[in-house]
Amino acid sequence: MKLPDIELVSAKVHEAWMKSKAAKGVTSRTSETGEELMVPYEQLSEAAKDLDRATVRAVFVAIEAADTPPC
Repeated sequence: MKLPDIELVSAKVHEAWMKSKAAKGVTSRTSETGEELMVPYEQLSEAAKDLDRATVRAVFVAIEAADTPPC
């Protein structure tokens, strides 16, 4: 299985996260460094984007592992 476009999927993951937070009434969320995270993916710092990228990679690895029959 080939890893999809990491930036595209990361942006979609971030968008889904924001929608989930907004549905709970959350309008602002800051990182440990004080960066506002409830902004479009393109406006995030590289460090914040890396969090979404890491999530995508981890989920991809988990899906691959679930798809692979045991030896």
